[in-house]
Amino acid sequence: MKQALRTRPPLKPDYGIDKPKALARLFLAGIAALAAGYLLPSYDAPAVTAPLLAPTLLALGCLSLGACALMLAWSLKGKFVVRDRMLNLVRWRGNETVLDLGTGRGLLAIGAAGRLKTGIVVGIDAWESERASATIEDAQRNLDLAGVADRVELRNDDPCDIGFVDKSFDVVLSLSFLHTLDTEAARVAVCREIARVLRPRGLVAIADVGHGAEYAKALEAAGLKVDKPRTLYPLVFTALELVVARKTA
Repeated sequence: MKQALRTRPPLKPDYGIDKPKALARLFLAGIAALAAGYLLPSYDAPAVTAPLLAPTLLALGCLSLGACALMLAWSLKGKFVVRDRMLNLVRWRGNETVLDLGTGRGLLAIGAAGRLKTGIVVGIDAWESERASATIEDAQRNLDLAGVADRVELRNDDPCDIGFVDKSFDVVLSLSFLHTLDTEAARVAVCREIARVLRPRGLVAIADVGHGAEYAKALEAAGLKVDKPRTLYPLVFTALELVVARKTA
C-alpha cells in the first residue's frame, strides 16, 4: 500500500509581535534586575544599602517582566479582541467602502474585508517611514494568505492628507496608530481628514493608546456626533481608548 502523503496545514496571516525591540529590552532588564537583586546579599555591601537595594531590584525586575507579559498578551490576544469589537460596531451590508488608517500588517483591513461581498477596503500607511513596524510586502502577503487580496487596496500614503475626494467612505477604522504621529497638530489633521472623507451616516472607530479626548474633540469640531471615549483596559492588556463617531449629514 502506498503511504498516504502528508499535507502541510495552510499558512495563516502573521500579524507579528508589536514593538519587539521594546519587549526584548524589558525582558532583558527584568532578568538582569532579578539576578542582581538575588545575588546582591551574597556580596559585601554597606549595611544600610543592601537591605534596601536588593528588594528594590527584585521589585523592578518583577515590574519589567510583568510589563513584558502584558505587551506579549496584547500582541497574541488583545489586538484581536479590539479588532472584533471595532468591526462589530458596524451593521455590515457587504457593499461598504472602508478606510483603514495605519494598516500595518493588515489586521483590521483583513477583518473588514471578511465582512464584505462587493465592497472594498483601502489600507493606508506610511510603510516607508522610520516609525513603520512592517512593510507593505508584509501586508500584501497576509492579504494573499487570508484570501481577501481582491477586496483590499494598499496605499503607501500620508494619513494627514488622504488622497480621496470628500464623502468617499462608509467606514473609517484605525487601530493603535494615531499616537505614533509626532504632534497634536498632525493627529488633529488626521481627524479632520477622516471627517472629510466619511460619507453621511458613516461611522468612524479609533482605538488608540491615549489621546481619546483629543480625538473626540477634533472629530466633534469637524461636525461628527461623537460618543464618549471608552477605556478598554484591562480587557485587552493595555491602556487603550475607543472613540466612536458618526456623520449625521
